[in-house]
Amino acid sequence: MRRSILALCLAGCATTGERFDDSHRALLDESLAKAAPISAGHVWRDAPTFDPRGLVNAYIEIPRGESTKWELDIAKNERFVDRTLPATLGGYPVNYGIVPRAFGYDGDPFDALVLGPPLPGGAFVAGAIVGLMHMDDEKGADPKIVLSPVDDSGAPRFVLDDAERQRIGAWFDVYKDAEPGKWAKVTGWSGPARAKEVLADTLAFFQRGL
Repeated sequence: MRRSILALCLAGCATTGERFDDSHRALLDESLAKAAPISAGHVWRDAPTFDPRGLVNAYIEIPRGESTKWELDIAKNERFVDRTLPATLGGYPVNYGIVPRAFGYDGDPFDALVLGPPLPGGAFVAGAIVGLMHMDDEKGADPKIVLSPVDDSGAPRFVLDDAERQRIGAWFDVYKDAEPGKWAKVTGWSGPARAKEVLADTLAFFQRGL
C-alpha cells in the first residue's frame, strides 16, 4: 500500500475534484518558513508520513470529546489553544489531527480524523485509511482523511459506517456557526481508494515545496 501511494505522489497525481495549483505554493512556502528555525524533529515537516507497516501517521491536535480547539503552532512546533468552542456544541466527535509532510488544499497541514476513543493531544498514532470526509469552508475545499487504529492482525479496529458518518458530519456542519464570516459544510464521503488519491496529492504538493 505504501509503495502505491508514493508512486502516485511522485507521478503528481491530481485525479480528484479537490485540487490545488501553483497559487498554493506561497502558502506552503510560508508554512515551511515558519518551521525552518526548528532544525530537526518538527512534528509536521520532519515526522514520517507512514510507519514501518505502511499505516498513515497522524499527529493528534484535539482529542475526541474536547471543546478546546488546539492547533499546531508551526513556528514553535507545539500545540496552542486557538479558542474554546461553545458549550452547546459539545466536544469534537472524533480525534482530530494532521498528517506529517502533507499539505492540504486550504493552505494548512492536511487534516486527519482518527476513529475510536480519545487519544492524547500531542501524540502520534498510526492508522489504516478507512475513508475521506469531503468538506468545504470559507477558504475552499477542506477534505479530511479518516483513519482507524488497527488490531494485531492489521485490520481496522473501528468502522466508518453510515451512523458514524452521520454523527461526525452533522457536527462539522455546524461547528463554525458561532464564528462571524466562517462556515463549513460536509459535502459527502468517499472510501479508501479516493482517500489515497487525495493523500497522494497532498504529499506531492509538499514535496514540490521542499
